[in-house]
Amino acid sequence: MNPLQYRKAEPQEMDWAYRLFKAVMQQYISDTWGWNELFQRHSFEAHIPASGFLIASTDNADIGGYSIQQKPDHLHLEMLLIEPQWQNQGYGTVIMQRLQAQSKQLQLPLRLSVLKNNPAFSFYQTLGFRIENEDSYRYRLVFQPEAEIL
Repeated sequence: MNPLQYRKAEPQEMDWAYRLFKAVMQQYISDTWGWNELFQRHSFEAHIPASGFLIASTDNADIGGYSIQQKPDHLHLEMLLIEPQWQNQGYGTVIMQRLQAQSKQLQLPLRLSVLKNNPAFSFYQTLGFRIENEDSYRYRLVFQPEAEIL
């Protein structure tokens, strides 16, 4: 596996990011609530601005991206998307390990939500995330950085 490079998305790249979101998430959202294209597009644009979306690439190919927000008491992973043809090759793990290292450096928990019907739930569990709470549709997961022993 080649190393990843990261860059902030340009506004014109967000159409690609939305198409990726739709390719990766549409089935899970459809099965949970039904898919409303206008609502999903508006929600994506409102919650995932280009300024907060990092694109991961390797060998000049954009393989996915993520959006993370730093809150006062935690980091929140809004979204992690990997192109279907690049999934199950370790790239999601590399990105998550980068985010977990950031969590450890800042000594802030890393939180995210995942739909219950999304197989990514088991992926997050293997990376040390635990269920913090849940509702009918999603698990809210947390990764707690270990305190440094001096």
